Amino acid sequence: MRLLNDTKFVVTGLILLILLFSILLYRNLNSKANDSTEPTIGVITFKNKTVLRKYNDAVVWDLIESRTEVKNRDTIRTEGLSDAILTLNDGTKINISENSMILLDISDKNININFAYGSFEAAREASSSGEIKMNITAGDKTVEVSNGDIKLDKTKTELNIKVDQGEAKLTSNGKEETIGKDQIANVSESGVKVAKQLFRLVSPEDRKNILSDSGSEKVNFALAGWNVDSLKKANPTLEISFFPDFSKSLVREKLTSATVTKKLESGSYYWRVSYTDPSNQSKAVTEVFQFRILNDPSLKIVSPKNGEVISFSNEIPIIRFVWNQLELYSSYTVLIARDSSFSEIVATKQTQNQSLAFDTLREGTYYAKVQAKSNLPGITDKITSITSFQIQKKTNTSPPELLEPNRGKVIAEELTKSQLFFSWKDDKDFESYIWEISNDQNFVNVVDSAKVKNNFYKLTTGLKVGTYYWRVKGIGNGGISFDSKPFPLVVIAKEEMELVSPNQGAEVEVDERNLVVLKWKKLTSKSTYEIEIARQADFSQTIVKESVDGNYFEFRSKELGKFYWRVKSSGDESNVSVTRNFQMASNVEPPNLLSPSRNETIDLFTKNYISFNWKPAEKVTGYRLKLIDVSGIREKIILNERINSNKFQMNEIQKLNVGRFRWEVSSIYKANDGSERESAANKQDFFISVPELKVPKILTPGTIYVE
Repeated sequence: MRLLNDTKFVVTGLILLILLFSILLYRNLNSKANDSTEPTIGVITFKNKTVLRKYNDAVVWDLIESRTEVKNRDTIRTEGLSDAILTLNDGTKINISENSMILLDISDKNININFAYGSFEAAREASSSGEIKMNITAGDKTVEVSNGDIKLDKTKTELNIKVDQGEAKLTSNGKEETIGKDQIANVSESGVKVAKQLFRLVSPEDRKNILSDSGSEKVNFALAGWNVDSLKKANPTLEISFFPDFSKSLVREKLTSATVTKKLESGSYYWRVSYTDPSNQSKAVTEVFQFRILNDPSLKIVSPKNGEVISFSNEIPIIRFVWNQLELYSSYTVLIARDSSFSEIVATKQTQNQSLAFDTLREGTYYAKVQAKSNLPGITDKITSITSFQIQKKTNTSPPELLEPNRGKVIAEELTKSQLFFSWKDDKDFESYIWEISNDQNFVNVVDSAKVKNNFYKLTTGLKVGTYYWRVKGIGNGGISFDSKPFPLVVIAKEEMELVSPNQGAEVEVDERNLVVLKWKKLTSKSTYEIEIARQADFSQTIVKESVDGNYFEFRSKELGKFYWRVKSSGDESNVSVTRNFQMASNVEPPNLLSPSRNETIDLFTKNYISFNWKPAEKVTGYRLKLIDVSGIREKIILNERINSNKFQMNEIQKLNVGRFRWEVSSIYKANDGSERESAANKQDFFISVPELKVPKILTPGTIYVE
């Protein structure tokens, strides 16, 4: 116990433990290639993004690259937007889709694949002996393939098998089924169905990559096998989903033709057609195709700018090329030439980053372009437009060029003590710089100054509220100084929270997502804000009260109508924005109202009911009718009914008084997630009256005298 209290022994022991575990970690990291003693059964001939491999006797997943050898009993797993092609030693090609996992075992000379989840395709030719088979196990189901092309999709509840060439034998619950060319086997809890599909998916093709420079594309869906009889008997429905099991459908629409176009955002999608099998009137589905819409903006050179002149005094300058990074491309090549046709190329460099520097370019005019290459199939090279720039030697010295804070920048007083940096362009003509800040533009009253070697300076003393001017003097050989133009700088007491959009009282039309983006001005000193959204202007009951990183918030609401919102600076309850309101309205049109017409007067003396009528709307599941008494100080809801037709007769007229009433009708429609939503409402006022009743005059009998 005495040793544990001695610092010398404790520190020595800890150092030895650190060294031991460091050696063990180093050996583990550098022995991955020898982790498995199993024989090599194939090689990864193509991979995209994240593909992982786990050895049979390991617990850790390793990233693998193209041309990586695959060992027997390896498990291969792909993540989102990733896929891989595995070529086995006998020539069998296995194409593994995204979010899939398989285990390979060739211990008994057959190709045994344990299919855990996802989707994969296998294409193989018959071996010379004809004895080697491919056995695919998915749970308690087994698929045997001698030769041909087969595709499998597995979800939690279903297994779908499509044979493009050859045939396969499916064993499930002790029963064997043969799947022939162009047939699909659907295995679910209800049993096994093997049939030739009535419809065949044509486009978009399976695993197709659709490039989009705007982030959304109109996708044309087409299928074969379409005729008038199939339309009447099969009742086909197009299904598009983010999930391979179609647990949530993004689009579910009855088809009236063999082609339909849908506008979709960037992402990975699955599509199929479900229909009623005319032979047995049971539900059937086609095979599932996957496609991706990939965001593919144009490639642009950010620096140097087209036509830019790069000056130097003595040393040849370093020219740095910068371009926007593209997600789909893995390498970039910069080409620099003396002419715009690139017949005289003077420099070429390749990189996987988004910038490259050249330090050997002499004085003169140059032309440059950047070429991007992708490893993904079907994606061609992308090339920037040609940028021209000029390198020339200075004939005289130019004064320093100021950068930050830029001209007229406004900054809070509290930030000047900690976050006020001044910077300017570095110039090898100057040995040092003198930084100055003044109350006046002529620098008569210099507030502060400093001599620095670098092209930046941090002010730590702070500045009081007011308007300032700052400049930099470049000190050259012989002590000659060159003054920059001054930049104004405004210091205010405090930055105020300011809302940007939507504007006060704006009506925001939303789609089926019911999404409104709320934006506010970003404060210089803050990155975290608190947003509040409520139905009432006093925020007595908030719908949303969240801390937000950044200067925007995506607000979703199941209900439409008026909302109030405000934003606070996190940690500063006093810095609160003004309150704004906006009206959330659906892009589904409300029905047009017919009767009662606007400002119509209804006499209930001759009627014992009121009839409401409106024009039917398209793609709705019903309507919401409201009747509101607006005669008094407060509105009173008399009727609030869901109605399936475009008319309603109100018989309970005892609920109505004489006065002014408003009736509203909104459309009820189904959103993509299956829930019901209401559109905005059309409104009209009408009046209820009864005729003025006169006091009755007695005619008979006349006056009777009694004596």
